[in-house]
Amino acid sequence: MYIGAIDVGGTKTMAGLVDGSGRLLLSKQIPTQTASPALHFQRCAQLLREVTAQYGIPFSSLEGVGVSLPGTVDESHQVLTMAPGSGWRDLPAAQMLREQLGHQLLWCDNDVNNCARAELRFAGAPADFLWITVSTGIGGAVVAGGRVILGCGSLSGELGHYKVELQNPRPCPCGSAGCLEAYASGAAIGRQFAQLAREDPETGRLAQEGGLPLDAAGCAALAKAGHQPALQLFQQAGRYLGETLAPVVSVLNPARIYLGGGVSRSFDLLVPAMEVAIQTRAAESCAQLVKLQPTGLGYEASLLGAAALFLEQAGR
Repeated sequence: MYIGAIDVGGTKTMAGLVDGSGRLLLSKQIPTQTASPALHFQRCAQLLREVTAQYGIPFSSLEGVGVSLPGTVDESHQVLTMAPGSGWRDLPAAQMLREQLGHQLLWCDNDVNNCARAELRFAGAPADFLWITVSTGIGGAVVAGGRVILGCGSLSGELGHYKVELQNPRPCPCGSAGCLEAYASGAAIGRQFAQLAREDPETGRLAQEGGLPLDAAGCAALAKAGHQPALQLFQQAGRYLGETLAPVVSVLNPARIYLGGGVSRSFDLLVPAMEVAIQTRAAESCAQLVKLQPTGLGYEASLLGAAALFLEQAGR
């Protein structure tokens, strides 16, 4: 079985070929162009055709296509209702891609929901867990009883827009302010690190001497080297993440919290403060049961999740 998979991210887009067991056979990547979604989806279709041709199979041999999108998707898995990072709203994404690909068996969903589907189907996750991505933004997915819970408006898991600060809140790309994403995402850590490098001579000198970018990756490099101001930024982000997750842990009683996304590569920097906040604020009985761990699906989690969505919707 060959499944076409497309992962439209905030900055990069991947297309790949996945088999029925979740093995990624081949993938290709391009930058995400947000100016025209129609033109970008056209390029997505072209990229998937290039993948199948390079792998040496006819495009018509695809069983179907799954798509991961960087925003909320309606319960029919057809319409991208909002993608704050790109400004896309109310796009009939599935229809647009079907027209480009000529394939009717195609469904879309939020990228983090799809990551959770991949963790469940391909990586042996328990039946009850949370999947959190900490990258350019922050997203979440809820799995209960072995299925992804969408909620009444297909908005379940929007942890990135939980309000963590009400006094002098920072603006968030969603249009609100004080959201977790504005304080603990990769973009937020990067902004804080750049400010730290400007205001603290020692941090600025170390970043310059090390040739470090003034972003979350540069901050992580200094934090891992023991630079306390950089480490404190990750501790603060971990605290905000833990404080946001604590009530969710109490309500849903998950067995696992999986972390994915670029910032999850700094798992060891985030987790101590996350665990303290969860143990302090969540119901004790639930806090004792939950385990935090990085996803084993790596960089391709959302691409594999697109294939898992297809299998789910096609009843395979």
